[in-house]
Amino acid sequence: MDWLGWLRGILVVALFGWLLEALQPANAMRRYTRLVIGLLLMVAVLQPLTVLWQQRLPSLAGAFWHDPDVQSLLQQGTVLQGKEQAQTITAYRNEMSLAGEAAAQSVAGSDAVAVNVAIDTSDAPSAATVVLRGKPSSGTIEAVRRAVATALGISQGAVRVDSSEGGLAP
Repeated sequence: MDWLGWLRGILVVALFGWLLEALQPANAMRRYTRLVIGLLLMVAVLQPLTVLWQQRLPSLAGAFWHDPDVQSLLQQGTVLQGKEQAQTITAYRNEMSLAGEAAAQSVAGSDAVAVNVAIDTSDAPSAATVVLRGKPSSGTIEAVRRAVATALGISQGAVRVDSSEGGLAP
């Protein structure tokens, strides 16, 4: 871009602003008109810098992103992100299992042994299996199922109760 074209652009914006300001009645909007015209003048003055920026930036960015060191760092970051996500899901599953165990023990007492929670792709509990000692009554099984479902925020149908003597209760 030549400097005469740049200067011509600044003059056109300045004359356009003067014309708008002259045609506008004296009121509160004149202040906003001056603000907009000032911003347009700044853009016109800085236009050579934006052209230079657009010409230089792709070559600089391309050289940076294709550097082997940067590529290896990006790959390491992806691997670490996957490991961190797996650890987070495991910790979440353990916390949900503890919450389910507390709910089951509040109903069944010491007969509640463990609660295993399944996490679906939305990172929310989708199912749970409760292990109980002995042969609990059907009322106890239903109470445990209801308590665990409420504690985990899942449907009662997704909670299965397994007793060491009675087998798996759907």
